Amino acid sequence: MSLAEWIDGFFGSIEGLLAVLLAAAVFLGLYIYTSSRLQAERTEALERIRQSLTLYTQLAGPLSAAVNRLDHDPEADGQLAALLLECKAADRLTPQLLEQINAYLKDRDHARLPRLSRSLESEMNTLVAERGETLRRLETPGFGLGLWLLLKPAVPGLLFLAVVLLSSALITRLREPSSWTQPELWLLWLSSMLAALSVYRLLMDARRRLPGSLFYGLHLLIAAAALPLFFWPEAAYYTLASQLMLYAAGFWFQSAPSRKERPYAGHPELLEQFRERTSASPEAEDNAAGEPVRRAPEPRTPRRGKARRSPKS
Repeated sequence: MSLAEWIDGFFGSIEGLLAVLLAAAVFLGLYIYTSSRLQAERTEALERIRQSLTLYTQLAGPLSAAVNRLDHDPEADGQLAALLLECKAADRLTPQLLEQINAYLKDRDHARLPRLSRSLESEMNTLVAERGETLRRLETPGFGLGLWLLLKPAVPGLLFLAVVLLSSALITRLREPSSWTQPELWLLWLSSMLAALSVYRLLMDARRRLPGSLFYGLHLLIAAAALPLFFWPEAAYYTLASQLMLYAAGFWFQSAPSRKERPYAGHPELLEQFRERTSASPEAEDNAAGEPVRRAPEPRTPRRGKARRSPKS
């Protein structure tokens, strides 16, 4: 059997062989592009951690010295304020630490420095642990993680191939005159596209900072809803409606704020509310009029041990 006969028998024609070669070239190009993009994202993430840690370590020393210093040093306070302003440019600056920095720069109250120092140390420890975990996953990955890092760049190419095959199947069905009056064909194609998009988001856009259970759950349900279409194409009406409702539900569900996002003791909002309640209280008005403020008597602490019984008369 000659090469031309083998190609004609296996691929159908020279055009079929060229289509296969073109698809392989497109797949290889997508794999190389995705691999380089993922590597650039990992490098950028490490660079952000390094930049934030550099600013934090420059601040940690003067901030610790300011906490332990008893006297007032204007020059040291000015240097500390300059370092705090530089820390506001950190890429991984959290909202909690930013609020504490702004609160200190606003009133220059040294009573805020111990809490600010503890928050800064906590953020530094978190970034150091995250950097170590990222380097470990990249330099010495396990078997499963290493296999996933090898296969992950192929996800866009495989999904692109699936989209092309589904679109080709739709075009083939539309060549029949009676198919234009069947809306389930279009609904089947649209539902498959939504499922492919959810699979892409699930496998490629999953990051640690996204809401885990909500993100994974919704996209997994949207992708799984298209599975019955392989053996029941008439269910495209219900499948598409379910997927659209799940997409709409993603805009309504809001994850609960984390502990760092909630107001803490010394939070500027809580302090402002406390000042407003204090200024609006009747005791504050009496004090402004020059009258002494009557304080409630402090509760007496109970004595330990059993109380002695008084002798009967």
